Amino acid sequence: MDTPVIAALGPRQRHLLTILLEAKTAFTAEKLAQQLSITRSAVHQHLSALEQGGYVQKEVQSPKGGRPGYAWRLTEVGIHLFPKQYALFSNALIRVMKEQLGSAGLTDTLRLLGESLATQFAYRLANKEPDEKIKEVAKIMRELGYQSRTDDDPNHKLPIIDARNCIYHLLAREHAEVCQLDLALLEKLLNTKVDQVECMLRGGNACRFRARMNP
Repeated sequence: MDTPVIAALGPRQRHLLTILLEAKTAFTAEKLAQQLSITRSAVHQHLSALEQGGYVQKEVQSPKGGRPGYAWRLTEVGIHLFPKQYALFSNALIRVMKEQLGSAGLTDTLRLLGESLATQFAYRLANKEPDEKIKEVAKIMRELGYQSRTDDDPNHKLPIIDARNCIYHLLAREHAEVCQLDLALLEKLLNTKVDQVECMLRGGNACRFRARMNP
C-alpha cells in the first residue's frame, strides 16, 4: 500500500496540518479557526476527517478555573504525510558502504540485516509444516510492504513465493547486492536455502522464490 502524501489532501486540511507541524504543540479548534480564517464548525469538520485518517489526535485540556476542553496535535502518521527523502538517504548510504566495503562486504552486511530482521518474526513459524511456513512468510512479506502471495509450483510439491513488487526496487536497480537482504530474510525464516527463480530486475514479471525444503 502506498504511503499517503499531504498533496492528496485538500488545501484547508494541508494548511491545518502545516500549522500543527510548525507549532509542535496542540491547538484548540478556536485557535485553528483564527489561524485558518474559517469558522469553528468548518474546523471541526476538517479535524473529524483528519482524525478518522489517523493524522491528528484529540487530547483533553483542563485550564485553571475553566471547563475542560480539547486540543489537537499531529500523530506520527500525520507527520509522515510530509515529504521525506528516505530513498535519497538510503541510496547515498549504500553507495558509501559499497565504496568502503566493496561489493562482497556490502553483500555480507545486507545479509546480516536480513537475518536480523528475520529474528523479529521467527516465532510465527514455530511448529508449522513446510507449506504453512511458506504461506506465513508470504504474509510477513505483505506486512513489510511486498505484494506477495504463494502459488503452486509445477516443479516442486511446495508453493512458491511470488512478489509483484520490491520495496527496495530503486536501490536494487542501482545496487544488485540489495537483493541479498531479501534472500537472507527468507532463508533465515525458513531455515533453508532459497533460490530466486525470477527477478524483476532481470526482466521478470515478479520476484519468485523457491525454498529447498522437504515437504
